[in-house]
Formats: sequence, structure tokens, C-alpha cells
Amino acid sequence: MVKIGFTRLVSLCLLTWVLAAGLVLGSSLKTARAAGILTLDEAIRAALANSPQIKENQAVVRGAVSGTKAVRAGLFPQVNGYARYDRFSDPVSVVPIQGLNLPPPLFSRDQYQAGLSFRVPLYEGGRLRGGIRAAARDEGIARAGLAYSRENLIAAVTDTFNRILYLKALRRAKEKTLAAIEETRKEAALRLKLGRIAPLDLMEIDTQVASERVDLVRTRETLKRAGQQLCLLLGRSPATGIETRGSLEKNGKEEADLVASLTGPSGRRRLKACIGKRPDIIRAGKMVEKADELLRIARGLRLPNVDLVGDYGRHAGAGLDGEEGRWSAGIHVSLNIFNSGLIAAKVAGAMAKRAAAAEALKGLVLKAESQVYAALSSLREAGARITLAGQARLTAAEAYKVETLRYKKGTGTVTDLLQAQAAWWTAKALYIRALFDRQQAVTALRLATAVTWPAGPSGGQQ
Repeated sequence: MVKIGFTRLVSLCLLTWVLAAGLVLGSSLKTARAAGILTLDEAIRAALANSPQIKENQAVVRGAVSGTKAVRAGLFPQVNGYARYDRFSDPVSVVPIQGLNLPPPLFSRDQYQAGLSFRVPLYEGGRLRGGIRAAARDEGIARAGLAYSRENLIAAVTDTFNRILYLKALRRAKEKTLAAIEETRKEAALRLKLGRIAPLDLMEIDTQVASERVDLVRTRETLKRAGQQLCLLLGRSPATGIETRGSLEKNGKEEADLVASLTGPSGRRRLKACIGKRPDIIRAGKMVEKADELLRIARGLRLPNVDLVGDYGRHAGAGLDGEEGRWSAGIHVSLNIFNSGLIAAKVAGAMAKRAAAAEALKGLVLKAESQVYAALSSLREAGARITLAGQARLTAAEAYKVETLRYKKGTGTVTDLLQAQAAWWTAKALYIRALFDRQQAVTALRLATAVTWPAGPSGGQQ
């Protein structure tokens, strides 16, 4: 009896432990699933925080900042230590010539020297300060490149996220279509047993079912690949599962305001202002400014160098005899007189690079304008398609219901039913595609006008 009670107690304890473990495991799985569900804003934040491309550009910025500091350091005195040993073929003076009442100078073939030398640039034809300004332009180029990478990443995440939403909506529509046609297939099989339809009708429905299943498999696999692409943009392994939450049918008030500002009376001025804020345009402008500085540096090679120099050290001969300290200070001036056209060639090359940078900037501005107009056109087209596809979807759904009822009553043919079903599905797919194309056009317009992240619930740019 005691043994039976003990066994029951042990069983009760084990059952309690299993239940507790199940609750903990279920809670952790639920938390893990919840952590994997991302909104568009959360996906963008994760991408900006973890993307290797962004971190690479941040490292480039840090390198440019260090480069600017390194060039600026050339304005300040440079102090160097030195030590040397020389052996001459004949003895030379170790100490300078002494006065009449002092010991004669010491001579030795071995010479030892150690000391400090310094140099302060007084004038270099503007080349040193031009190099500092060029390095500052490099820093600006790097920062603009980082901003450009951020905006492109935001646009890529937005497009991929919306593509996932589109494919999920498409998958749901295909599943509903397949469920409807499979239900029709069941009824057709019953009617075939009763001899009310021909076997060919059931074969046509089976063919349609197989086609819908193939399309559904293709959509599911495309959705998986889109999820893997989103993981890549977020800096995660493609094996990581990500669930998205959102809708393609979004409130377009901000987009409407942006379109109105670009197409109104002051649209041209607003368009130029937006394009001027684009990081790629800013970067191209910085490259022109850098080319100007490099041209000034090349022209400054024709001007003299003026340096303040000095030296202090200890000299000694063989066995360190005659050891004493020496110092010197002065101003050194150097001017290039003939260089076989080297400076002229450098100036010509700098002028050519400056012209190339200016033309690249002009081409980029024209390209940016064309991107804005193309995005506006795509947005208008997508809006019209949404309206027309929405109306067609309702009409096709009603026609499909009618044909389904006619087929069930025996007054309609299976061909009419399948055609109505295909039209219904096509209208739904066109409507979903139009929603996705509108979001793509919105993203392209924001990228073209340097407005890539919409305002959040609290207002303002996130």
C-alpha cells in the first residue's frame, strides 16, 4: 500500500514537471514567434543597425575623418629624432675650430651624432591648406556616401517588405481560389456519379485544379525567396525566419501631399530643392569641390616653399672623444625652375578631372529629375489601375457567383464556370499587383526626392 502511494506521488510530480516545462516552452516559442514579426519601421531600423553595407560605409567615414586630421597636422611643427654613425676615408673635424688660446680641434675618421631636428612650414603656395580642404571634401564625400547607402537600404527594405506583403496577399487569394475550385470539383464528382455531367467536365476541372496548385507552389516559393532577401538586407542569415505585419492598402496622405508639392505652381522649385538634398547629388558636388582644390594644389607647385628649420644634437669622434653639442636654425627657400613640363601636365590632368566631375554632376541631376518624373508617372498609372482593377474585381466576383449557381442548377456549363473563375482570379491578381506597384512608385518617388522614411505616429521623420 505504501509502495502504491509512493508511486502515485512520483507520477504526480513527474506530470507536474512536464506540464510546467510545456508551459515554459510554449511561452518561449510564443515569444520567439512574436520577436520574429516585424513591421516596416522595425525592419528598417534593424537593417540600419545591422547591415554590413552601412557598417562598411561608417568605417569609410572614420577613415576619412582620420585622413583630414593627418593632413591638418602638416600645419604644425614636426620634430624628429636622429642618430647616425659615419666612417670617413680621412680624419675630419669633430669639434669646430677653436680660438687662439684654446685647444686645437679634434680630428677623427669615426663620427657619432644624435639629436633633434624640427621643421615649421611658413609658405607652400597654398598646397598644404588646399590639401586640408581636399581632405575635408573627402570626408564630406564619405558622409554623403553613407547617407546614400542608408537611403538605398531603406528603399530596398521597403520594396522587399512590400513584395512580401504582395506575395502573401497573392497566396491567400490563390488559396481561396483553389478552395473554391476544389469545392466545385467535389460537387462535379457527385454529379458525375449521378450521370448529370459528362466525364470530360470533371477532367477540365481537374486540369484547372492542377494548374492552381502549381501556381500556389510557385507563389509560396517566391515568398520564401523574398523572405530570404529581407533577411540579407537586415544583416541576418537567410535561414532566419521573419514574419511581416502590414498592409499594401495604406493611407496615402503623405504621398499625396508630396505629389501635390511637386506638381503645383511651385513644383519646379520644390523639385530642384528636393534633388539638391539627395546624398548622391551632394556627393557629386563634393567631388567637384575636391577637383577644384586639387587643381589649386597643382597650380601651387609653381610657387616656392618657405620653411623654418632647426637642429640640435651631440657630436663625437672615435671613442666618443671630443663630444659636444651643436645647434643650427634658419629659413630654407626652394623654388622649382625647370621640370620638363611636369607641373603643366599635372595642371592639365587636374583640369580634365574637374571637368569630368562637373559633367558627372550635371548628368546625375538630369537623371534625378527623370527619376522623379518617372515615379510620378508610375504613381498615376498605379492609381488608375487600382480604381479599374477594384471595379473589375467586384464585377468578376459577382459573375463567378452567378456562374457557380447556374452550374449547380444545371443551366450552365463547366466551361463558363471555369472562365468566370479565371476572370475572378485575374481581377484579384491585377488589383493586388496594382497595390504593390503603387507602393513601389511611392518608394521610388521618396528615393528620388530624398524623402525615404515616412513620418511615424509621433510626427516628423523617424
